[in-house]
Amino acid sequence: MQQRWTPAQIEIQYANEDIANVLLHIISNSRESFDCCVDQDEFTLIIENEKLWDAIKALKNKGSRVRFVTKVKEGTISSCKQMTKLGEVFHNEKAKGTFQIIDGKDYLCYFMVDQGNTMLPQKHEHRLFHTNNKAFVSIQQCLFDNLCSNAVAAKEKIKEIERGIRTDFADTINDPAEIRKILNNQIMSAKEELLLLFSTTNSFYRAMYSGMLNLLQQIPSDVNIKVLIQAADRTIDDSIQQGIRESRKKIQIQYLTKPMQKKIVTIVVDQSISVAIEIKDDTKKTFEEASGAAIYSNSELTVSSCISIFETLWIQSEIEKQNKIKQAYFQMFKGFDLKGETYVRRWTSEKKR
Repeated sequence: MQQRWTPAQIEIQYANEDIANVLLHIISNSRESFDCCVDQDEFTLIIENEKLWDAIKALKNKGSRVRFVTKVKEGTISSCKQMTKLGEVFHNEKAKGTFQIIDGKDYLCYFMVDQGNTMLPQKHEHRLFHTNNKAFVSIQQCLFDNLCSNAVAAKEKIKEIERGIRTDFADTINDPAEIRKILNNQIMSAKEELLLLFSTTNSFYRAMYSGMLNLLQQIPSDVNIKVLIQAADRTIDDSIQQGIRESRKKIQIQYLTKPMQKKIVTIVVDQSISVAIEIKDDTKKTFEEASGAAIYSNSELTVSSCISIFETLWIQSEIEKQNKIKQAYFQMFKGFDLKGETYVRRWTSEKKR
């Protein structure tokens, strides 16, 4: 009697296409977790593989736990920031190699081999080691969990590196053209969050007419954008709303009805850079004519102060919004002589025969 063949617990894939297919097949069947250690020299295996990226994103959307461990350094900051959109990312100096553990059942590891004639430049080829041996996978899972336990959040390491790369600065810029250039560049550099504060209605319209808001179309769709505008007139609110929606659909907008003490335009990018621009003459039509001096800074104290002011005003606008709703509600029923009424319903039960 011929014995039926069953897949081995250990497989090695050679062709790059086969490697991708095996990994995508296993990930698509995942239900619980995706743990990935990424070697600092092999980020392209994750970042530049669009199908793999989408598959991991689908896991997150299904509620699976997604974790990455890597060694964060200056050259990998951008890639690490991209991975934070998919799950938890940890920095560990001891992270080495690229491997994945799916649902605690499947272990996949990449390794490279040299191909070709020794007289010619060597060609490197990726191969994939895959096993679902319970004992082996359990050991690797303990290794990965230990790497996470002794790691720090990647965001903290990124901040530490960025502070080391760039010394704190707080520059005063007086040239309106230079201010506008800095403003546009910083808006375009947003990767996670962008806060925009317009303390007057005219300052918002100047930004809109100058084309500044059109830049929002070019920012990645997953960047969180909040816009806070001083606008007491409801008609103006609607006009502003339409102008912003034309630039970008997914955006949070709030309004302040009370004038602010200081007339400024402020932006905060990724909680790391702030630009605060004084409004010298709010009656002017162009950005250059209306703008005064600007403070351009990456100082933690300065940026935190701008964020704190923005968040305080945002909460204030929420309160004003709720008060408007209440006033509209009471106005709606004003003049009606509403009386308390009691409703009685007799309940009967009939037995079905």
